[in-house]
Amino acid sequence: MLERLFQKIFVSIVPDDQGHEVLTVALKNKKILYKERRHFEGSEPSSSMNRYIQEAIDPSPIYYISTMNAYPHQGAYEGCLTKGKTQHNDDTQVRELCRDKKWTFYASLDDLHSLTYKYSTVGVDFIFSPFSILEYAFADKIKDGFALYAFSMQNLFTIAIFDAGILEYAHHYSYQNITAAENSAEASSLDFTSPMAENYEDDGLINLDDIEGLEDLDIIDDLDSLSDIDDLDELEEVHEFSEDMPTSEEKRQGKEHSFLIKGDMDGSAEDYQRFNYIQKTLNQFYSLEACRNRFVETVCIADSQGGNEELKRYLEEELFLNVLVRKVDVLETINSLAILEEEGL
Repeated sequence: MLERLFQKIFVSIVPDDQGHEVLTVALKNKKILYKERRHFEGSEPSSSMNRYIQEAIDPSPIYYISTMNAYPHQGAYEGCLTKGKTQHNDDTQVRELCRDKKWTFYASLDDLHSLTYKYSTVGVDFIFSPFSILEYAFADKIKDGFALYAFSMQNLFTIAIFDAGILEYAHHYSYQNITAAENSAEASSLDFTSPMAENYEDDGLINLDDIEGLEDLDIIDDLDSLSDIDDLDELEEVHEFSEDMPTSEEKRQGKEHSFLIKGDMDGSAEDYQRFNYIQKTLNQFYSLEACRNRFVETVCIADSQGGNEELKRYLEEELFLNVLVRKVDVLETINSLAILEEEGL
């Protein structure tokens, strides 16, 4: 009854290096009454931003405020357990939620509490994972075929491999200093190991990074969507002597070729780093028994920044991949996800 009388107001917040982007959308009977986008300076929510959001939601008792979890301590893995663990092997407390009875999301409780505290002045109802955005951006493709999907945003790069809608492998890379990352992609990525890696190893299941939902977070009752970056431990490979092993000269030439690629990417350290992330993820996936001799031929990138043409070209020319780049608006996507969540309440 209230829905017929009042408009529904959805507010999406996304932080970036310049401050915070805020999108406000008002709906009534599923029709858009107005939409406004604002930018606010400051790494922390400013008083002007909080005042703007409060004024935006005042006209209606029905409103939802959403943001994205960009912290490194999040992830996902294949399958669902009857009772998921709430503690990682490094003693990190996490929340887990089974998604579609196919895969499990998890997120660091400390990170989730940090987010809710950060926006405590206005409150937050939904926290969405980068993997949620990736899944939403390619909902039409993930359900069919076998491909690698990525979500590209400033300071983060999220990757997932799906086969006919089944999450096979995932990893979330978070980095804060692109300059420091120029020399080593590994040095700049922040890793987080799945709490289920040990249990799933014997069953041939794969450790994945993806979104997790929160249901019992004391601070927020309706925190439904979130995700945590999962770090996959790199497997130690025991090499036996073989004629197929690369010689020192071949290794040297491989390094030189890598430097040539880096230098040829128009000076874009970020593109080069993302190229390395995709290459690294593929190598990790191929090293697993669960790969079952499958090879990824298609890469789909949800790009929130633009300028991924060099990355696309080098993935095609160096790794012989078919690459699709799809532009995404993170604020609009978070807003759409919030609407879907609200409809499911």
